[in-house]
Amino acid sequence: MSESTTYSRAVMPETGNFLNAVALAAHFLPKNLISYLVGAVVRIRWPKKVANVVNRAFAAAFRLDLSEAALPLGDYETIEDVFTRKLKPGVRPISLPVCSPADGVLARSQPAPEGRAVQAKGILYSLEELVYAGCDVPVADRPRFAWFQTVYLAPHNYHRVHSPVTGRITEIRYVPGQLWPGNVPFVLRIPQLFVKNERLVFDVELAGGGKVAVVMVGALNVGRMVTPLAPDLVTNDGSRQVSQPGVQRLAVDFAVAAGDELGTFMLGSTVVTAFDDVALARLQPRQLVQAETGRPILMGQSLCREGGESL
Repeated sequence: MSESTTYSRAVMPETGNFLNAVALAAHFLPKNLISYLVGAVVRIRWPKKVANVVNRAFAAAFRLDLSEAALPLGDYETIEDVFTRKLKPGVRPISLPVCSPADGVLARSQPAPEGRAVQAKGILYSLEELVYAGCDVPVADRPRFAWFQTVYLAPHNYHRVHSPVTGRITEIRYVPGQLWPGNVPFVLRIPQLFVKNERLVFDVELAGGGKVAVVMVGALNVGRMVTPLAPDLVTNDGSRQVSQPGVQRLAVDFAVAAGDELGTFMLGSTVVTAFDDVALARLQPRQLVQAETGRPILMGQSLCREGGESL
């Protein structure tokens, strides 16, 4: 699960060797299978009285804010239902033209020179790889990504992901991969972690030109991601444990408004939004906020700025 913190937090020297050893040991763990089994446990439907006790204990352990939930706690049948709860209508006002796709921590919002994004200090990765790895999309047809934003979700956050912009979704892709933990110690130690992990990718075309990619990145215990736009698509299901499927591409044509729901993490993880150079130019003078140190953010909050200030 993702921690509600930033990449810039220093690792204490006395814990560095231990965390290095943990990261090394994780190479040998069946991370996808572990995630699948955790998912099976949180989907257990207990008798009503037992479910109430289990769900209350879960909500208390992770300090969930259920005052915004669409249903009272007693109406949820499983831990997964509590975790993936919907919100009451209107509790997340939507700001245009670009809003946060999720609750969590806005860890990065900055230019992507040569299409490269910052995973952590000194660790870069290719946005093109993140969005198109394993796809047969011709290089000439791929946009030149010029800006990226990274939002981390912690266990207590609301875990549905929404469109940050208004446009049309033209393709949804499931990119199979590993399920490395997405928290700070691993992000600091595992190069290309986001590119290695499973993900759901949504291609969004803006009405006046420009492309935006919204990428839901899975992690350990977050191997199950779903989207209402393709109900039959479920990542890291049972068949994933016995086979290694290739990239699944779904050609679609959905009109989407900023704030419309795209998908759900069945447990917490990370959302990366990538803007191509055409989309970025169209946002002027309402420039995207620039952030390099994490700050809490809610789904729907504006990620644009009028002047030259940075967050």
